[in-house]
Amino acid sequence: MIRNKQSRLFRKLPLVAAIGMASLASLAVQQASAHGYIESPKSRAYMCRTNVNDDCGNVTYEPQSVEYTITGRTNYQGIACKEDFTKCGPADGNIASGGMIDQFSEMDIQTATRWAKNDIKPGLNTFTWHYKAKHPIAYQEFYITKKDWNPNEKLTRESFDLVPLLHKDMGNQMAEERNSHDVMIPADHTGYHVVLATWRVGDTDATFYQVIDVNIDGDEVAPSPWNNLGVVQPQALEIGDKVIARLFNAAGEMEDKNISLTIASDEQAKANIWPHALAEKVNAANVGVVMGELNTDGDIVPNFGKNSVFVKKGSDILSFQLEKQLVNQPIELNITGMQPSYTLKDGAVDLHFNAIAKGSDFTIKATVFNAKQESVAHKQAAAGDNTPHFSLSLKDIEAGKFDLVVEAAPKKGATKQETVSFTVQADSDGSYDFVFPEVLKEYKAGTTVLQPKDGNTYECKIFPYSGYCSQWGANATGFEPGVGSNWQDAWIRK
Repeated sequence: MIRNKQSRLFRKLPLVAAIGMASLASLAVQQASAHGYIESPKSRAYMCRTNVNDDCGNVTYEPQSVEYTITGRTNYQGIACKEDFTKCGPADGNIASGGMIDQFSEMDIQTATRWAKNDIKPGLNTFTWHYKAKHPIAYQEFYITKKDWNPNEKLTRESFDLVPLLHKDMGNQMAEERNSHDVMIPADHTGYHVVLATWRVGDTDATFYQVIDVNIDGDEVAPSPWNNLGVVQPQALEIGDKVIARLFNAAGEMEDKNISLTIASDEQAKANIWPHALAEKVNAANVGVVMGELNTDGDIVPNFGKNSVFVKKGSDILSFQLEKQLVNQPIELNITGMQPSYTLKDGAVDLHFNAIAKGSDFTIKATVFNAKQESVAHKQAAAGDNTPHFSLSLKDIEAGKFDLVVEAAPKKGATKQETVSFTVQADSDGSYDFVFPEVLKEYKAGTTVLQPKDGNTYECKIFPYSGYCSQWGANATGFEPGVGSNWQDAWIRK
């Protein structure tokens, strides 16, 4: 079925962005796919973005992108459908990641102490979605874990009451920057629970998933005497590394109250061991803070893994920082936002991407090279900006293969480099039906598709080979045109 050029191009842009998100193996999550998160109470993903939760992986940079679609995700009971959470959606155990285990698997870790919690009361609580891209809203739902759920097991449908706390039909109204719902938290739920918020998009197959970790302070529970200043997250260290708990009041750092721990053995260097040892040392010092996690009796005890930092309400200690002095400071550089393919418009292409460097203060620069190994664009970020956003315009270029080279130079030591290859294709003349893998179920003999990974067009072979053309998934790419190991069984390159 030949579609008019305008409708093809309209569909093409978001799809290419989605393919780009799936194809980059590190932190390359597409900005074009960014949509929304629960801002208040802060969702697990948003707490990662605001550094309340740590060691969260890619979601730290894309809390708005936890998106379940019917393809390329883990599916509940192996069924890919568009119904609500109770019938399908991400597989049990992958609910917090929205089934995006390649990008956001860290979100699925579940223990009683792993994630920071929002203190809320039973009764009406306002939950606010913050949108980073506008889409029509079909409906939004909120679920809560059962009274007897096990917080040390991964989230499954068995973990939740499957009658939603709220189902709100939105009539496909276009999302603005934010919208809020009053959600009734049951009075018989107290302590640690997880609220699941889902947003069914009106014009795609997507549903956005956000889990919110809450501590429900019931009327029968005495008000907490503690303020939480922050958390110490587990991270593997090395012998000789030093961690320092630094405390601050209104006048600044209280250096006489700082507590340090130098890693003395391989055992102590383990990710879940040294935070426990530091908590014991801080508590023994009696400097006005207590490290650990609250148990069911309301006592704060050192924890193997994440430890929170508490002060009594009314304390003059206002904030906490954990300083890490590492013997071998690792250097990381990741590029997000790049697509595998772009289309020329009036002889030009605009690139928008982020560079994310860790381990030092860097000067980061980006250069684009064409197939002739000529540099065609260059930009340098301000010194010390470790997370710059780059906008590069490639002008008067021809279609072909390009390399983006990003370099992060520290004040001392070796420069870190990352290279991302991409293709630029000529503006389409309308000679294909779909951008692969759009609308797989419509592929039949004679269907033509554009493969954005190489810029080529492919035609589906005649029966009986045409049945292979629609056989594709994130983990089943054998017949993907031009890419899969057996693509020539299904396709003809045009």
